[in-house]
This record gives sequence, C-alpha cells and structure tokens, in this order.
Amino acid sequence: MPTASFDDKDVLVKDLIEDYFFDNVAAHTYRTMCKSTGCPFTIDHITLRCLDVARRAVPFLERGYVDADERVEYPDQGWWAKVYRREGHPALFIDQAYVDARGAVSIIPAWVDRFGDQRLHHVAVRVVNIDTAVTALKERDIAFSGTVVGAPGSRLRQIFTVAEIRAGVAFSVLELTERNGYDGFYPEQAGSLMQASTRLQPEHT
Repeated sequence: MPTASFDDKDVLVKDLIEDYFFDNVAAHTYRTMCKSTGCPFTIDHITLRCLDVARRAVPFLERGYVDADERVEYPDQGWWAKVYRREGHPALFIDQAYVDARGAVSIIPAWVDRFGDQRLHHVAVRVVNIDTAVTALKERDIAFSGTVVGAPGSRLRQIFTVAEIRAGVAFSVLELTERNGYDGFYPEQAGSLMQASTRLQPEHT
C-alpha cells in the first residue's frame, strides 16, 4: 500500500518528495487542502526522467525497491518506462527515451538536459473520487491539462495539472489517480498523459 510517510532510512525518497512539494504549487495546494479538510493524503507513485533507467534505479534497488517486471513501451512517442516497487512505499516509475532512432521524437532527453535526473517530474496522489478532487482543486485556482483519462468506475482514472514552468519550459506536474482494485499502469493512458504534461501554467517565484 502506498504511503506518504517514510522512516529515517528512506531519506532519498523522502527528500525527493519534499523537494517536489516545495517546488510545485498544485502539489503544495493539494497537501494543504488535505490537512485542512481531513481528506486522505496518499502518494500513489513517483516518477523520474533519466537517460538510463537501469543506472538511475540503482540507489532505489539498494534501498529495498525491486524490479516489478513491469515495462511499458511508447515507440510512437519515443520512450519507455519501468516500474519498481517496495512494500509500504509509493511505486517508482522511471522513464527514458529509446537510444535508437525511435528516441528522436521523445521529449524526455531535453527535459533531462535542462533539469537533470535528480528531481521528480511528477508525483501521483491517490484520491477516492477524482472528479470531486478536481473540482476542489479548481476552486483553489489549480488548472488541469485536459480531462480525466478513464471512464467513471473503470479500474484506473488519471489527470495531470497544467505544468509548472521553469525558464519557459514545462517542469513538473501533479497527477491525481483514482484506482478501483488495480495497481498497474495502462500504457495507453500514460502515453496520453505524457503529452498533456507539456501544457503550461505561469512560472511562480
């Protein structure tokens, strides 16, 4: 079960998440909303972008994450990803561009060149009802990129906020995730969400 709390041995994951919530207005707003309303605050998964998934996964494998044998492929978008899991912790989703000609169309290398691979691209928070959560965040001036992906009652429903920007380019997004008895990832949903992650909102200081 994913959790938002970590013990002292999880400094790497804890620091990544805290840095992300400090930098992303939508994420900070969501956490504050949960504290004020008493709604559950649960992190579903965290996502890193990199140039070499196997290399980037090493420090997490050393801390108890395991290769979950879950790989998703997006050859038309030039990238692929692997999922790593650890009991009692959020799933770790690490993606990279293909190293062959297919990777030429991927947006990941340019992002990594600009921001590096030591920070999270996004965090997904698990919500009980995604439509209710979207409405509550919109009332707090948080904008979303497109509409919810996944039909009501389906096993997985997701949406990204509009991307925060740094130096004029998309930096990070918050993902809302509603799960109904399913802990995996839909390749087709992750692909459409990747495209949505480039829609921008004004930079904050």
